[in-house]
Amino acid sequence: MRMDNIIFIGFMGSGKSTIARNLAIRSDRIFLDSDLLIEAKFNQNITEIFKNKGEEFFREQEQKLADFFSSCNNACIASGGGFIQVKNLEKIGFCIYLKASFEYLKKRLNEDEIAKRPLFYDEIKAKKLYNERIKSYEDKADIIIDIENKSIDILMDELKKAIK
Repeated sequence: MRMDNIIFIGFMGSGKSTIARNLAIRSDRIFLDSDLLIEAKFNQNITEIFKNKGEEFFREQEQKLADFFSSCNNACIASGGGFIQVKNLEKIGFCIYLKASFEYLKKRLNEDEIAKRPLFYDEIKAKKLYNERIKSYEDKADIIIDIENKSIDILMDELKKAIK
């Protein structure tokens, strides 16, 4: 397993992008975000990509990024919620699962943020997906950080201790 990259996994709304960006700044690493990179490549948001090309196409793009990420060094990587499905996740780097209850995540997301997440539109389906993914997140994680009701500074302190 590579230890120079840190990849954040977790369900939609768990703060992967915010936390990865903050850690990248504080630890002088490169910040990479799988969803933002896919959006930039196609000049479309994820909702449009899902609508125009489908989820399977999107997952293929995530696999291409996973292959690319495994050749990166010294990066903090925010992955999409379904990124745990890629092959060879462990080759990318040290994997941190940002854990929170479904109810907590739902409260964190406003309407605009839910609109950016095509798999969160239907709350019943989103909760089912959340429950399906929990075990995968836990299995793939090198460490698990509970994010509920914690400030970014507290989370950064926890991460510094965990990744030493």
